[in-house]
Amino acid sequence: MWLCVLAAVAATIPAWIVRFPPIEDLPYHLAAMRVIHSFGDPAFGFRDHYVLTLGRTQYLGYYALGSVLSYVLGVVAANVVLMGAYFAGTVLGMAVLLRTLGKDPRLSLLSVPLTMNVMVLLGLFPFLLGIPLMLFGLALAVRYFDDPDWKKGIGLAVLGVALFYLHVVPFGLLAVGFLVLLPWRRLRDWPALLAPALPSFAVASWWSLFTEAGKLTRQIGSERSAPNLATLLSSVYRWMTDVFPDDTDERTFVALLAVALLTAAMGQSSRERVRAGAWRLVALPVVCAWFWFTTPEGRDYIWPLAPRFPILFALTVIPLLRMPDGWKGHWATMAAMGVAAYGLFNTSAHFIRFQQQEVGDFERALDAIPPRQKVATLIYDRGSSSVNFSPFLHFGSYYQVRKGGLVQFSFAGYPHWPFDYAPGKAPPPGGPARRRWEWTPESVPVRGELYPYYDYVLARGQGFHPPPGTFRQVFVGSHWSVWQREP
Repeated sequence: MWLCVLAAVAATIPAWIVRFPPIEDLPYHLAAMRVIHSFGDPAFGFRDHYVLTLGRTQYLGYYALGSVLSYVLGVVAANVVLMGAYFAGTVLGMAVLLRTLGKDPRLSLLSVPLTMNVMVLLGLFPFLLGIPLMLFGLALAVRYFDDPDWKKGIGLAVLGVALFYLHVVPFGLLAVGFLVLLPWRRLRDWPALLAPALPSFAVASWWSLFTEAGKLTRQIGSERSAPNLATLLSSVYRWMTDVFPDDTDERTFVALLAVALLTAAMGQSSRERVRAGAWRLVALPVVCAWFWFTTPEGRDYIWPLAPRFPILFALTVIPLLRMPDGWKGHWATMAAMGVAAYGLFNTSAHFIRFQQQEVGDFERALDAIPPRQKVATLIYDRGSSSVNFSPFLHFGSYYQVRKGGLVQFSFAGYPHWPFDYAPGKAPPPGGPARRRWEWTPESVPVRGELYPYYDYVLARGQGFHPPPGTFRQVFVGSHWSVWQREP
C-alpha cells in the first residue's frame, strides 16, 4: 500500500508545478471561491456588484471547502490543495476500493496516467473532485453492507451529501454502485441498509425539483439521443486523455493500454479472494458507456455532458482487472510505475513550457489595473502550442481573484452559479452575459456595452481597436494590453 501512497503524492505534481496552469476554467473557480470567501471584505468591493445565491448551485461543496481552507492558506493555495486532493485522492480511493474488494491495490497505479485528462484541461474541478469521493464511497458502502453499524452509516450518509454538492455525475455513479452492491436478499435489513442513502436522496430530489439547474439536468436526463456509433467511437480518445498537441499523450495512452491488457491477461491465472458480489461493479462502466452513447454533448450553458463519461469508463474498469501473482505481478507493477512516471514528467514539461513561453507579461498587465475596478476581458488569442483547448479563455478572472471588482466574462446570473448581479448592477445590456460572450470578443460592441460602463479592458492579442474618446492604452506587452476608459 505504501507504493500507492507514493504514487498518489507524485500524482499531485500538475496541481502545483506552475503558477498559472494551462487549465481553461481554473480562473473561474478561483474567482467564485474569492467572491464567496471575501464577499464582506470592502477591499474587494464585491457587495457593490453581486449577491450570493448559494442555495441554487450544485457546486457548493467545492467552493465552501475552498473558502474554509482559504482562512488558513489563502484562496490560491486552497485551490491547489483541492486540485491535489483530486489527483492524489483518485489514486488512493482506487487503492482503498481495490483492497476492500479483495483485489491487489497495486492496480491503482494504472489510474495515475488517467488523472491527467481532458476534463482536467477544461478545469471541471467540482466534477473531478467528486471522483475520489465516489471511489471512497463505494469502498465504504461495501464495508457497511458487510457489517452495518451507525458509524459507517453516518459516514456514508455524510459522504453522499458531500458528493452531491460536488457534482451530480459521480454522485449518480455512487448511487448505481450502492444499489448493485446492496444485498437485496436480506429483506429484513432493508431499512438499515438503505438508511444512509436517504439524506442525499432528499437533497438531490429537492435540487432537481426546485432549482432551475436541477430542472434542466432532469430534462437532459430524460432525453436520449440516437447514437452515431462511428462518430462516438472515433472521438473516445479525444475526450479522454488527448491533452497535448504533440503525440506524447498518445504514447502515454498506448503504453498504459498495453500494460493494462498484459496485466489483465497474465492475471487470469492468479488466485484472488475477491469479495462476493464484487463483479456487480461491472454495472459502472456499462452505465458510463450507455450515457456516453446516448447523452448530448451539451445543452444550453451545461457543457460538456457526454464527454465526461469516457474517463469515468476507463477508471471504473480498473476494479474489474486482475493483478498477476509472483514475478509477473512485480513486472506489471514496474511497468505501470514507468508509464505513470513518464506521464507525470510529460505533463510537467508541457505545463512549464506554457508558463515560461506563453503566459508572458500577464502579471504586469494585472499590476496596471487598480483594485475594485470593472474589467472586461477580451481574449482574441486564446489557444496554446503547449496544450489543447483554450487555456487563456478565462484568464481575466485572475484579476478578480487578486483585486476584486467585477469581471466579464462571468457566469454571474446563470442558474448554476453561486452569485448573481445585485439588482440594477448588471453590466450592459443588462442581466447575465449572453451565451459565448467570451468566445466572440470581436462581436462585443465598444460603445453601449464596453463604454462607458467598464473602467478597464484587458486584452490578449491584437484585436481591440477602440474608437477615439473611449479607451486609451496604459500597458502593452508581448501578449497582453490594458486599456483605461477615457474620462
